[in-house]
Amino acid sequence: KTDSGDGSRREVAAAEVVVPATQPAVTARLLALAEHDNRVQEHLLYLSKHIGPRLTGTKAYDESAEWTRDQFAAFGLEARLETFGEFPVGFERGVSHGRVVAPDERELEFITSAWSAGTAGPVRGRAVLEPKNEAELTALEGRLAGAWVLRTEAPRGGGADSRAGGADTPDPDRDARAKIREALESTEIAGFVRAGSESGLLTMGGNHRVDPDKLPTRVQVRLVHDQFQALVQELESGVPVELEFDIQNRFTPGPVPCQNVIADWVGRERPYEYVIVQAHLDSWDGAEGAQDNGAGVATTLEAARLIAATGAKPRRTIRFILYGGEEQGLLGSAQYVKAHADTLARTSVVFNHDGGSTHLQGLAPTYAMIDDFEQAFAPVKDLDPQRPFRLRELLGLENSGDSDHAPFLAAGVPAFFWEQSEEGYEIVHHTQFDDFETVDPAEQEHSARVVAVAAFGFADLDHLLDRTDMTPLPRRRLGASFDGARVRRVMKGKAQGAGWEVGDVVVSIDGAEVTGDARIGSALQEGGATKIFRLRRENAEFETTIDWNDESAEADRAERGKRRAAFLAAKGRASTR
Repeated sequence: KTDSGDGSRREVAAAEVVVPATQPAVTARLLALAEHDNRVQEHLLYLSKHIGPRLTGTKAYDESAEWTRDQFAAFGLEARLETFGEFPVGFERGVSHGRVVAPDERELEFITSAWSAGTAGPVRGRAVLEPKNEAELTALEGRLAGAWVLRTEAPRGGGADSRAGGADTPDPDRDARAKIREALESTEIAGFVRAGSESGLLTMGGNHRVDPDKLPTRVQVRLVHDQFQALVQELESGVPVELEFDIQNRFTPGPVPCQNVIADWVGRERPYEYVIVQAHLDSWDGAEGAQDNGAGVATTLEAARLIAATGAKPRRTIRFILYGGEEQGLLGSAQYVKAHADTLARTSVVFNHDGGSTHLQGLAPTYAMIDDFEQAFAPVKDLDPQRPFRLRELLGLENSGDSDHAPFLAAGVPAFFWEQSEEGYEIVHHTQFDDFETVDPAEQEHSARVVAVAAFGFADLDHLLDRTDMTPLPRRRLGASFDGARVRRVMKGKAQGAGWEVGDVVVSIDGAEVTGDARIGSALQEGGATKIFRLRRENAEFETTIDWNDESAEADRAERGKRRAAFLAAKGRASTR
């Protein structure tokens, strides 16, 4: 189908399609198609609204794997499912509902972890505060059976508070409380209720390693923080509170096979060599999984559709992969790398989209790769003035986090996590807000164009990507974490030694303005080992110098710098580092 100029689409016969013969012509065709007939949001809408959350090992995940396989096949690719493992039991989340019954009726917003117990229908019971000592436990004798116990400690890990450097509330008598919890666990209470983070976010999670012979039975609810605090205040004021939860979590017999989706656009000259475009298909199941990672799945699908629509075959095969089990520890990608070890030396490059729906804005190749990257990305660098694409040259690839590029990088394959602003991503990442409505269509449409151009460009090179000095170097570390450019935590390390304090704002590094924590992270790894930081504290600005020259990794950096200079000299170019 093609755009008719009035917003409608018409069918195009195969004979009408002109297959361009050169890479620039193919790129122009890709960009024209993407401009007038971009369907990335259609893919995302179906994933988010029709299928919904896609927890690995569930029927919804299996449906999404089959649907995406069929989409690839409909585009004209060779598509299949490939089993990467199995989970011991199945898990399905049904509808959940919770409310305050007394002293008045109020709806409650909450989550339960994946692979956790539900209720056998609505369960109503009194709310009680978790006892803090044996005297309080004794006072509750006869009142715990069927009760919902409110645990009043701060939320433990995984939420926005922990990411911001928050700490757990100190527990002065941990052993005593452990004994109390043991006693509660042995009592026929209805379940436990905890508070979510103070930000209001409910962070998803869960452990798929369930023993089929010892299925979880204790209901664990995590309630929006403000609602939880309101309940605590009522109970502390002596107001009787009654709660009701109906949580339709259920286990199904296992083992449950888990599958990746693989689709090939076969190359014309070197079909046994690969460029891989990938994303993870699975999501946590407390929202729609639109940004994490429906966004990456949609750009991967649309890049495949656009390339196939040109009819043009690059020199080598473009392999599109959608993984399961990413959220449980990169299970699908790790098994792919293991199962396809014989193809890794013939895999030129891997591009992984797993950073939400803000537009793809850059990558950081090595000095030996930079020329190929400049060539491949030339068509999109300034395609949209509002969404420029920039390359940063490094002395070694960045080991940039836990996503499906990491197993490839560990196996010596050039693998990249797209750089994005990730603005607002912390609000939706693994939370109840990860829905289709949070995605900006224009951002996604632009990203799909970038992925398609990159995939074809690298697949049509006359050589594989140069792996010289690609091994990641140990990262330079500050001993500080950030909220944007503001210091949110100072730990033992160089920042502490330089007198940094929580609340300081990084204004510039070596004279270059800092706009956020992503820029700080990249600036640390680039250039020389001594850096001048300009900070703002309250209304005053000052400078500190931090030096990494005493670290052993800097010797390796220096040697790579010499090899880079020699590499450039052999090409007749001067080093600017």
